[in-house]
Amino acid sequence: MDRRLIQKLMICGIIFVFFGVNYSAGIGNITGYKSNNTNDTTSSSSFTTDWWPMFHHDLSHSGYSFSTAPNTNTVLWIYTTGYRVCSSPAIDNGKVYINSYDNKSYCLNAETGIKIWEYTTGNWVYSSPAVTDGKIYFGSQDHKVYCLNADTGTKIWEYTTGSFVMSSPAVADGKVYIGSFDHMVYCLDADNGVKIWEYFIGDDIVSSPSVADYNVYIGSRDGKMYCLNAYNGTKIWEYTTGSFVDSSPAVANGKVYFGSYDNKVYCLNADTGVKIWDYTTGSSSIVISSPAIADSKVYIGSWDSIGSWDNKVYCLNADTGVKIWEYTTGYIVISSPAVADGKVYIGSGDHKVYCLNADTGVKIWDYTTGAFIDSSPAVANGKVYIGSWDNKVYCFNSSGGQPPEKPDKPSGLIRGKVGVEYIYTTSTNDPDGDQLFYLWDWGDGNNSGWLGPYNSGVICEAKHIWYVKDNYTIKVKAKDIHGLESDWSEPLPITMPYSYQPTHQFFEWLFQRFPNAFPILRQLLGY
Repeated sequence: MDRRLIQKLMICGIIFVFFGVNYSAGIGNITGYKSNNTNDTTSSSSFTTDWWPMFHHDLSHSGYSFSTAPNTNTVLWIYTTGYRVCSSPAIDNGKVYINSYDNKSYCLNAETGIKIWEYTTGNWVYSSPAVTDGKIYFGSQDHKVYCLNADTGTKIWEYTTGSFVMSSPAVADGKVYIGSFDHMVYCLDADNGVKIWEYFIGDDIVSSPSVADYNVYIGSRDGKMYCLNAYNGTKIWEYTTGSFVDSSPAVANGKVYFGSYDNKVYCLNADTGVKIWDYTTGSSSIVISSPAIADSKVYIGSWDSIGSWDNKVYCLNADTGVKIWEYTTGYIVISSPAVADGKVYIGSGDHKVYCLNADTGVKIWDYTTGAFIDSSPAVANGKVYIGSWDNKVYCFNSSGGQPPEKPDKPSGLIRGKVGVEYIYTTSTNDPDGDQLFYLWDWGDGNNSGWLGPYNSGVICEAKHIWYVKDNYTIKVKAKDIHGLESDWSEPLPITMPYSYQPTHQFFEWLFQRFPNAFPILRQLLGY
């Protein structure tokens, strides 16, 4: 008997058994299927890691992340540089970028603290890095602005200003904005470092620019806050305070927030520069710290200049400037706060990193480093990163827990046709019972982004369409709510050789809806 006829008879027999015995239950599952995950696949959110790629998180300098954040002072790792770390870290794509007074810029593994590369400039590096499009930008005391390859640390370009560069860059729309002690605000081409425009300001610039609504906002030691046109550098407005403005502005909801050496925190209209409110900290304090804005609150630190002991962290109402709470540290607070997961993180000159309740100001934990801290914390992927004058970079973990177990090998069709959406499933368990996110690598250069959260042990479904006939490998990994990641699953090799053929529709539909059923039938048809 012809082999093809035998195959067809066997296939018909299997189909008859399935539908003859299980028709009612099977159709019920097909039309009413729903995962036991409370977040059904059709509505499951795509969770992307909220990295911290520049000073104070984003172009508007909000200082806020939607990442989970540590409830304890558990140290995951410490990395020692050659001198003080005043720079604030940038976190992107699993890497920590931070600069040091040992003249170097460092790239570290965000999970382990292992050095990936270092780059040596000509002098101290106070400026904090910004990372975007595979490049890292920062300034140095050697008067230069640098652009390096973010993966290798290879220099792409440098631009020489007229003096120290302590300001931290903002990179937007292919342009790098940064200030210098030569009294200039610079706009450089992000690809080649060519100057696009410069604007002269009346004194040194320590403040770091924020960019919002096509405007650049920056302070200066001439006592003013400036608003410049981002495209051509034309001044839109300026506002005069009572002293130096080293604080970097934060822009939110049409308002600009910053501090001044005149012991005040200011809120201005972002379009006009008109003052909305100001708040006076201690009588002899100065405000160098840059504000964080979250949940209609302003968080900022201050420092005692002549013995008033106003070494505090303040929380103010963002609309009115009314004080909500204050917390007193043991010494001056130059560090700028980071807000995440209902908590405020900040460093102090008393050598400590503090974690405070964002609503009440009650201390949750502190950690004592070996020296003064003016570095500002960064929060990403469930961890807090900060530098100290003890030459070290610290990483605090969300918990002392364990990562999820390796997910099951993906389950689903191993042969299909291009242009059709296929469903694959997996699951795993978390030793601590934490909720999980899943990241699917489809083998074609695309991934799912982090999907979830799912309860531990609950099946995760994901869908994908391949558009090119080829062989692919699917794999998946899990991450708990604290950012701890599993290993990749065992790979599932698949092939997408078929063009559209109506004779295959039924079997593809059948195998897609019941990915773990009919192993003999799959083998006969080559799926």
